[in-house]
Amino acid sequence: MALWDGRPPDAVAPADAVAVVHAFLTRCRRWALEQELPRRHREVDQTWNAAAAARLHAWCAYLEFTEHALRELEAGALDDWFGEAQPEPPAEQR
Repeated sequence: MALWDGRPPDAVAPADAVAVVHAFLTRCRRWALEQELPRRHREVDQTWNAAAAARLHAWCAYLEFTEHALRELEAGALDDWFGEAQPEPPAEQR
């Protein structure tokens, strides 16, 4: 069973929410650097295939975005996203 049940979460303190998101993005970054990018580089080196190159490019873009998001979290640029006011859940989740 998945941990996500589709219901909006109870209120989470902003600092806790930032810490959880930071930990998640750090783990995503590590996965990209240690697993996906080496695998995609090998695939391109071995196949010289345009589709393989596109997958490598997509993972490079993913890593760049993830690192950008981490920098913004660390600089406080996203603090407003984690404010006390919780967004209204979509109608289908109410």
